[in-house]
Amino acid sequence: MTAQNAQFVTAHNTHLERNHHTFVVCGANYWQAMNLGMASGPGNRSRVLHDLQQLSSMGINTLRILAASEASQFGQAPDRIRPELTQSPGIYNNDVWEGLDWILAQLPHFNMTACISLGNFWTWSGGAPQYVSWATDTRIPYPVQWDHKQKVFAGGDYDEFLTYTAHFYNNTRAQKWYRTHIQRVLTRTNSVTNVPYRRDPNIMAWELMNEPQYIRGYELELAKWIDDSARLVHALAPMHLVTPGAESKNGAHAFKLMHASSYVTLASCHFWPLNWGYYNATDPTIHSIQESISKMQVFVRNNAQWMCELNKLTVLFEFGLMRDNWGKWGGPLDAYDPRAPVTHRD
Repeated sequence: MTAQNAQFVTAHNTHLERNHHTFVVCGANYWQAMNLGMASGPGNRSRVLHDLQQLSSMGINTLRILAASEASQFGQAPDRIRPELTQSPGIYNNDVWEGLDWILAQLPHFNMTACISLGNFWTWSGGAPQYVSWATDTRIPYPVQWDHKQKVFAGGDYDEFLTYTAHFYNNTRAQKWYRTHIQRVLTRTNSVTNVPYRRDPNIMAWELMNEPQYIRGYELELAKWIDDSARLVHALAPMHLVTPGAESKNGAHAFKLMHASSYVTLASCHFWPLNWGYYNATDPTIHSIQESISKMQVFVRNNAQWMCELNKLTVLFEFGLMRDNWGKWGGPLDAYDPRAPVTHRD
């Protein structure tokens, strides 16, 4: 391996390597990176530099950031990142692009790499449901979710939302636009560094989508989408790792289906005990958190076993627990208030 190629994070039998040394991922989500990196509008580059310095001091060496956000053709949509990178299929906001360029240019100053998501299953960035909405010119049937602006739960049936969004996997127009987006991102040349994204060693991996869902009845379409997309990413950026972005919460069969493609070079898993019903946010006792810890231990062991069977490495890309005040037992402060206690999370 040449010295230049050694700068890329690569997968070996039992570990990741960079610059001929074992690379241990210690990461954080930084979904707002593109927008905060903008030179104007909602951009706040001084905040970004402060955040990166703080994260670096904690040992963080990898950030998961979005290179995708999609606008609704029906105007304002609930709880969505704005301004969106993609205004409509093929139409981009150049200020947001340059925000992404800028943030990627900062990473080497903090010894960080990026795992870049090329899409999202969830509506807070537009995501897969927005592709379906564009392709069918229909409104997204939003599931029940917390509206941060209105401070209320709003939306409809979750299963209806899953079925609607599952059409992303097999809708011809949606897939064409998604593949075009992959090509636009990976062939972009950074306006700050003049380095093409696909040749940037500070990018550790490309994630096909944040949390693509395994939905019964769409298994074959899901597997084909992963294989086709991973093949395209690998062809454009052969030095980068490729991961589907899966939570890996649906058991061995789903894990293997979502990681079977030979073009998927890094497996993924997430663990969210509240979302999955393991944690009771209104219970201040130790019982709820103990159950969550026990469930996580089993989850990690299972994923480790399945990855060995596929002879691939996996990264726990997300896990988390909210502040105590989500269930209001911790006091009067709002759950998002940085002063709220973190008893169970600690």
